Amino acid sequence: MDSPAATRADHTPAPAYNGVVGLGRSRVLLAFDAGSLCLARLTRTLSGQRLEGVLREALGHGELLPTPLEPNLRDPDTLRDALGRLLAEAGLASASATLILPDGIARVALLDPPAGTGALSFARFRLSASLPFPASEAIVDVLPLEGRRVLAVAVRRSVVEAYEAVVRACGLEVERVLLASVVGFEALRRLGAGRSSTVDVILGDVAYSVAAWNEGQLRVFRSRRRDPGPSEAARLREEILRSAALAGDGIAPRVRVVGPGSGSLLRELQGLGDTAEPGWQASGEAMPVEAAELPWLGLGL
Repeated sequence: MDSPAATRADHTPAPAYNGVVGLGRSRVLLAFDAGSLCLARLTRTLSGQRLEGVLREALGHGELLPTPLEPNLRDPDTLRDALGRLLAEAGLASASATLILPDGIARVALLDPPAGTGALSFARFRLSASLPFPASEAIVDVLPLEGRRVLAVAVRRSVVEAYEAVVRACGLEVERVLLASVVGFEALRRLGAGRSSTVDVILGDVAYSVAAWNEGQLRVFRSRRRDPGPSEAARLREEILRSAALAGDGIAPRVRVVGPGSGSLLRELQGLGDTAEPGWQASGEAMPVEAAELPWLGLGL
């Protein structure tokens, strides 16, 4: 496997978000996907949260395959070595880390629990029938939205545990486990969708999610497997328009895109005359890739 040198990126202070981080303490984010492993350091300051740096290392084909059923880490030793190199580059011997796991491993659904029903128990009930594994093996969580609505997530416990094992083997403590598509969605939500029709596309290496807004409310959340090839942009465009129509306004929606491949998708959409833009941008030198290519980065900006 090629092991390109990881790259640092420095940024100015940014607004804080709801993270449990002490002032002056570094928080480590580890983001996994089929094509790369990223390490980011965030520091909580009096003026907000500062992104100290991003390190990224490419992964070889087949080393990590996001799937909801089987262990994703086909070569744990190689992945552990890659993580060890990033930790050495960052100068970290030990730390508490938040893991950001790739899109394509979880079932995600937009739910509206009835009054008098707990959101988490309702999510377990609604998702259990659609899971490709026994419901008893699922970790279920919810992200509260407006009113009683929630974004519900279910992932197989053994899939998560395999990621945690590699991280702990490198001397890190696992603080939290998040899903990249939900983190990207939450970052875009905090930036605001406005009152008009907006469709957010959160790309992963093997899967993607689409969130469609209308009149300031999330109306649709859909997840699909990616199908790379010369026609992928056209298929994604159809999914964007379909989601906007389901949200109640399918005419020329505003489109925001983040995640791997966002740059090329934006260029193709703009070439077709669509109003498309990166979900966020970041200043600073030596970013490993364009900021919008990292679907989780918005929470640190």
